[in-house]
Amino acid sequence: MSAKKQERNRLTDIGLETIKNDLLERKKKLWDEIDDDIDEDVGEEHQELIQTAKDGGDRGFAELRDSTIFALIKLKVKEVEKIEEAIQRIEKGKYGRCQDCSRWISPARLQVQPFAVRCRSCQEKLEK
Repeated sequence: MSAKKQERNRLTDIGLETIKNDLLERKKKLWDEIDDDIDEDVGEEHQELIQTAKDGGDRGFAELRDSTIFALIKLKVKEVEKIEEAIQRIEKGKYGRCQDCSRWISPARLQVQPFAVRCRSCQEKLEK
């Protein structure tokens, strides 16, 4: 790919600001969901299950429910971490570059996955 074509793939400052704002909104939404998950699912209902657990089956159900809730929360926290890393890359001027080959990540890929750190080609190589 020529240098001119590669430069055309670079995001504009306006585009970066839009992406950053979208990432910040998503981050806030995720934290709100995490707070709700903890308050609603882990809070009263969890305590009620623990208090009413009378046999191994009830405790097993409570443990299974806990692991499912915490697994979902953990996924959301991981996404928040990826968002924070993407925001740092924007602020450092490194957003949109593949961390493996340094080529520009396609805008279409970034639109679908705004915290992507690899171009599609390098991601496919990694996954193989």
